[in-house]
This record gives sequence, structure tokens and C-alpha cells, in this order.
Amino acid sequence: MATGRTISANFITAKDSKIISLCEKISNLIMGEIKDKNSQKEFLKDFARISYTRDAGAGVAAGKLQRDALCTMGRQGKAPFSNRNLRWHPLVVAETPISYAKEIDKIKIEGKDESQTLIFVINGKKYPSSKVHELNQRYVALPKHWLPHIDSLKHWSDTLWTQNSCVIPALESCEWYDAVETYAILGITIGIEMYKVDFRKVFDAITSLLKKQSIDKKIELPSKDFPNKKSDFVNCPMCTVPISGNVSNMPRRKRGTIWQPAWRRTKRSEGEESSIQIMHVNPLIEKVVNHNAKNVRYGHRWCNVSMTDHSLEETLDFMEYIVRAHKRCK
Repeated sequence: MATGRTISANFITAKDSKIISLCEKISNLIMGEIKDKNSQKEFLKDFARISYTRDAGAGVAAGKLQRDALCTMGRQGKAPFSNRNLRWHPLVVAETPISYAKEIDKIKIEGKDESQTLIFVINGKKYPSSKVHELNQRYVALPKHWLPHIDSLKHWSDTLWTQNSCVIPALESCEWYDAVETYAILGITIGIEMYKVDFRKVFDAITSLLKKQSIDKKIELPSKDFPNKKSDFVNCPMCTVPISGNVSNMPRRKRGTIWQPAWRRTKRSEGEESSIQIMHVNPLIEKVVNHNAKNVRYGHRWCNVSMTDHSLEETLDFMEYIVRAHKRCK
């Protein structure tokens, strides 16, 4: 299966570079308000590091903010999905037509043996997998475009999948300004709740920066969906407790220890119930862009896992039923 980095991961357009640079300025504003030098270094290392790549860099080159806000999830497998890519990447895949992307003409496969390459034909022009990031608007490849090649693709090697990992799922996609706003929201959240940055000061500085963006003058930032209350930033959407606290203010549970090879990097802390994860209040779906200022927040891992792929309202209805079924209502 595909195990390497996204094809053309190190090739970003001039526009991509400007967008990532704007996010770096957001991080710098937050870091400048953190008083303690050691805390500044920690914020940079864990959250604010920037990688001028499509996939946030190999390993942990970029911080959590870039990985969560700007990039799609890491993916591997016998499929053309990018192993992380920018969320505004112009080529997406979907099950059915979507309103915010034009259909490609067709897919071709050129080359032989381990040099086979996916070719996306758009308006009669050929775009190989390594060049689709250069498209100037969003296009979608549908099941009908893959159908003629199924017998060939199901026998592709790991090498072939890796060198053709060039599309992102439509449900994880968004416009560049949505990604920037989510970066700002998540960054402000970390700054004020984890590093005690003054909310009003950093909020005013970042919204002022967004207003002055020169990437596209037709886009007004911040949008009407950008939150403006401190509680909207720091409270977990599910349990409504600040993300620096434990889930629902319950006592912290002591997890049992398990053996891990000492020579491997451990991610066990990420599995703690109160560790923070990116949350989508309404689930990501293909038909609608839901990675945006209204829908993206940081929350507790337990809260995030409990929602699975349901909305907050659906999850609360389910929990209410369970509580009543067990006669736990007070």
C-alpha cells in the first residue's frame, strides 16, 4: 500500500506559500504574547512550527496547528489519497457530484510497469498526478472516472500507489480562507487556555491581521462565523468544560501502564481522555464544506471519540436516551 509522502509534497504554489505565511504570522502574534521563554519554545515545538510543504512535512516537521487546520488526515492504503495534503488542494474525490467542484473529463493511465502514472484529463488537457496541485480551481473525480481502470488498479504495487497519491476526499476539503480561519481559532484557543495569553489582546491582533490579508481582496476576513467570545474558544463543544480541564470536570482516571518498545516514539499521551483533538461540531460530509470557522474547535479526546461521525445534537440525544434508560436522571 502507499506508505510514503504525498506526491509533490515539497511543491507548493505561490498562493499556497502566501496562505501558509499568513498562518505563520498568526502563530508569531500568539507566541509574542507568551511571557515565559520556555513556554514560547514549547508552543513553537508542539503547536506553531510551520512547514512550507503540502503535507506539513515528513514526520513532525510542522506543529499540531498546521496538521489540524491546514491539512487533511494522513492516509495510507491501496488508493490515490494523499498522505496529508492542503485542504484547499484542487483535486478531490467524491461518491456523487458536488456543487463546489467541476467534474474532470476522464482518467487515463500512462506508462508501463513501475512507471505507470495517473493522468487526469480536464478540458482536454492532461494533468499527471505530480501536477494536479497546479490546477487553478477545484475539480472532482467520481466513481465513473475510475471504473474503466479497476482491473488494473487493484493489482498496483505499493510503489505505484505512493507515486500517485494525489487526491483528497471532498469531505475533508475547504477553501483556503476556511483553513486560515480554523488555524486562527485553534491557535487562539491554545494561546489563551494553555499559555494564558490575554484573550482580547491576541484576538484583536489576529483579527486585524486577517482583515489586511492580500491573498484575495474579494474575501473579507474574519467571516461572520468567526467567534468573538472567549468561551467559544476555550470550552470543549461537547462537555462545555475548558479544554485545559478534565472531561466534564470529572476526576482524572489513572490509566494502566502497558509495555512499549523503548526505541519507538510513544504517542500514549495522545490517548489520554483529556488530551485535545480537533472536533467538528457537525460531521464532515461530501456535499457541504464543514471545515470552517463555525464548525471547528478543539475539544477533549473522550468527547470527540464519543461523537464518532455524528453531530453534537445527535450525540446529546443519544446520551439523553441512555441516561433515561438507566434511570440516572436526577
